[in-house]
Amino acid sequence: MGKNEWSTQWEKIFLHYQNDTRHAYYINAILEPQEMKLLELGAGSFRDMAALNRLGRLCHGVDYSEQSVTRARELHPDLADLIHIGDVFNLDFQDCAFDFTYQNGLLGYFCDDDVRRMLYEQARISKYRLALTVHNAHNKQFVSYFDSKKHDDPLYSIRFFSIDEIMELARCISKVIRVIPVGKQKKYYEDDLINIGLSDRESLRKSFDYHGVNLIDMSERIMVVCSI
Repeated sequence: MGKNEWSTQWEKIFLHYQNDTRHAYYINAILEPQEMKLLELGAGSFRDMAALNRLGRLCHGVDYSEQSVTRARELHPDLADLIHIGDVFNLDFQDCAFDFTYQNGLLGYFCDDDVRRMLYEQARISKYRLALTVHNAHNKQFVSYFDSKKHDDPLYSIRFFSIDEIMELARCISKVIRVIPVGKQKKYYEDDLINIGLSDRESLRKSFDYHGVNLIDMSERIMVVCSI
């Protein structure tokens, strides 16, 4: 995909998802005390990065699209120095520059070889752990919905992953991997807690721990957390 195509795609994603900050709460819930300096890869609208800063984290964001970066800096002028343009395959950060790095949906645009290249680079700049959140192939209703939309809107042409597929890819960078299904039909369990204002770390962590992977068939995405 060329640079102009990426720019157009990320502009659409920016508009589509700019008010959905659930993933920021998921990330905040799983962070350990030493994981204070964060980076979001493929930040798109930068809404999660901005939300994590509001939650008291120091979170940077990077994206390939000049339009998305410019737009994000306009929307969040107080965070402009934390908003970067860059290539996720060749990031301009030192080794272990961030305590924790994450991405949400980014891997859905790439083949396995490119995924591995990206993960090696993400692992290089991560000191403790990193998270990969992908679309969930076990949720057949969700897959069918995207299939029905992608013919008219390329925004929905996203790759879905099974647990086995994403774990096999993640093993190239980590031997300690945790799988957390997230986004239970966008309204149940963790999302319900967020919607009613119980978005504190303890409440969400308890929900993640209690359910494990038992609700994989109704979850929107799979969050994979890798120790470095």
